[in-house]
Amino acid sequence: MKVQFIVPPETHSIESSVPKQLEGGKGFYPKLGLLSVAAHLERVGGYPTASIDCPADRIDYPELERRLRADPPDLVGISTLTFNLIDTMLTVRAVKRAAPRAQICMGGQHVNLYPRETLGLDGIDFVIAGEGERSFTQLVQALDQGAGPERLDAIPGLGWKDGALHLSPQRDTITQLDQLPFPARHLIELDHYSHMIGKGKRIATLQSSRGCPAACTFCDIRKTRFRERSPENVRQEILELVELGVDDLFFVDDTITINKKRMLALCDLLTTRGPKINFKISARVDTVNPELLAALKRAGCYRIHYGVESATQRLLDYMEKGSNLNKIRRAFQWTREAGIGSFAYMMIGIPSETYAEMMASVDLAIELDPDYAQFSICTPYPKTELYFRMLKDGHVPYDYWQSFSENPTEDFRVRFWNRDFSEDQLREIQAECHQRFYSRFKVLAREALRVRSVGHLLSKVQIGTNILLKRINA
Repeated sequence: MKVQFIVPPETHSIESSVPKQLEGGKGFYPKLGLLSVAAHLERVGGYPTASIDCPADRIDYPELERRLRADPPDLVGISTLTFNLIDTMLTVRAVKRAAPRAQICMGGQHVNLYPRETLGLDGIDFVIAGEGERSFTQLVQALDQGAGPERLDAIPGLGWKDGALHLSPQRDTITQLDQLPFPARHLIELDHYSHMIGKGKRIATLQSSRGCPAACTFCDIRKTRFRERSPENVRQEILELVELGVDDLFFVDDTITINKKRMLALCDLLTTRGPKINFKISARVDTVNPELLAALKRAGCYRIHYGVESATQRLLDYMEKGSNLNKIRRAFQWTREAGIGSFAYMMIGIPSETYAEMMASVDLAIELDPDYAQFSICTPYPKTELYFRMLKDGHVPYDYWQSFSENPTEDFRVRFWNRDFSEDQLREIQAECHQRFYSRFKVLAREALRVRSVGHLLSKVQIGTNILLKRINA
């Protein structure tokens, strides 16, 4: 079988809690999920694969159709989030026009949340809920061998239809992550990926663990099993990336520092045996200490992204963050003393939050003085604990994410559902938060020193102008 993976163009993405004007110019990261599935299919199944990353490769729908007509696949794999479901469905239609015989399999977080609803959409032949490496390989093998319904029903997480919808009740969860091959990066052009606040010339992403045991109510992977790769396995992938010319690495683990012992071991390997590489991570404020931060610095870590959210304890408790201001201040102080930069994720518009409390969060961000801060508007994302709680409390009047999953339309807009502030008011306050944080002279001077190229400068000027002139709602 000829298998084609596609990352849809970005033309109809639903606006998130971060304004598009602040997202613009940030760049693209490789889609590790698809590349991991492709690698497993190649190594274990023995099937050749191809990949088209439309945003990174600047491919629009007409060009996508042209390529598919020139080399029609038998099976297309697409990973989708709820926020790019419209573009995903436009891609499905493009595939069906250009390669009518091709079957389409959908995976990704939206499928994990809404498997039956996704399978019921026109043009979708299969869905895989859960981790897709092994299940997708089994699907390709079954289709290639002409297997019947019994074999399809035995594939974990698989949904298929023959007039009726069939969904496997179980999902695959891979416990031994070291057994997976490294993502199939030979399918992409690494030079097509970049990020505005990166440090190196050629970036890459790497995932060393899956799952997060934390209980944050706004997150759709809360209280999930934490599984990790061994330090030596991670180092081997980094070695391969360095051979590809990568000099800047972003660990996309949700919370890589859950197991401090493993992180210390990985840092020790990178420090004593190499390779030397710049990297950044995401962590919780309660999962770091001076020993770990010193080790991260020695190993090449230059920035840590922390979820701070709010300066008000009752709001932190409402979101079940499991943190407090003392832990937050301590983590940022320790990080600064270790010589590592930081990024603070803040949130405004939390149910019952006052304007004064939102401004207190800006004050806290200024006090913490991270390199960057992002102020998102509290948004009940689909099937999160926050969403269910807000439905129960009447903040959200009906299950509008469910309606969208059943009938995705281009006029859909994300809603913030705040009783005390309108959406326009929240966007205006959000603009004020960013302006207060970024208009300080020390921030402007710091950013000027970090400019790497003319293109990098222009991207920063574009976003900076939007912030300073409060044009993020335009």
